[in-house]
Amino acid sequence: MKLNFIKVNPTENMTIFILDPLPRSMYPEVANKLMNYNNLHAEQVGFIERPNLPESCSRLHMMGGEFCGNASRAFAAIMVQRGYSSFELENDKYIVPFEASGVEQILYGEVRQLTDNSFEVKVKIPLHKSISSVEINYNGIDYKGFIVEFDGIAHAVISTGNDLPGEGLLLKLVEELSPLSYSALGIMFYNEEKDFITPLVYVKDTGSIIWERGCGTGTAALGVVLSLKSHNSIDKKVNQPGGTIDVLTNVRNGQIEDIYLKGDVTIVAEGEVYI
Repeated sequence: MKLNFIKVNPTENMTIFILDPLPRSMYPEVANKLMNYNNLHAEQVGFIERPNLPESCSRLHMMGGEFCGNASRAFAAIMVQRGYSSFELENDKYIVPFEASGVEQILYGEVRQLTDNSFEVKVKIPLHKSISSVEINYNGIDYKGFIVEFDGIAHAVISTGNDLPGEGLLLKLVEELSPLSYSALGIMFYNEEKDFITPLVYVKDTGSIIWERGCGTGTAALGVVLSLKSHNSIDKKVNQPGGTIDVLTNVRNGQIEDIYLKGDVTIVAEGEVYI
């Protein structure tokens, strides 16, 4: 099978987008093949679909039906670069309305084009559904943190310093949270001293466990935790292996009312791939 693709770099969370229509039943198999080192090699795969809503320019469906903040930023950049639709221009930024898996409402990307293939993209993402404390005993050590649940994905934010327990802790978390309805689950290992997260993400449908170079929704989860701890809005650059992602929250009367993710996106390749 030959497919048309675009490979995009949002904070080194390398993402492949497939442009050709495919049945959703094929998404996990195709994604697993494309992510392999012997193929295009990436951390995740999204599929471009026709929109369901008239005000939307297009729809992004991720490989496991999850929501992904970084893929959403990259998707908005692709829409501008390829001219999929005419977009409103406000203060040198294109406003891109689109749909994404894992959420029901229209998302809006603010895209500022820097060069032919590089962009700065800010996306307002849906608010979290819940936040709760979590404690996991792994190899005799108690790891404490918070679970932040969004539509389609949940993240544990765990302070670990330089200690990265690894995939075993995530698999135990997956087991303990099995009643929770999610398409993807991550652990954000947070080094508070360095203001640095190391993301580890599990996608249920593909069975993949990836040490990601950058994680948008994980960054948002950290933003939620820090906002609720401080009871204040934040505008913070969060360091991660692939660079930085900005998380912005608006807190009013003790409640988070808005969450934004902002960062650079680079389109690195496009063409045809055989699977």
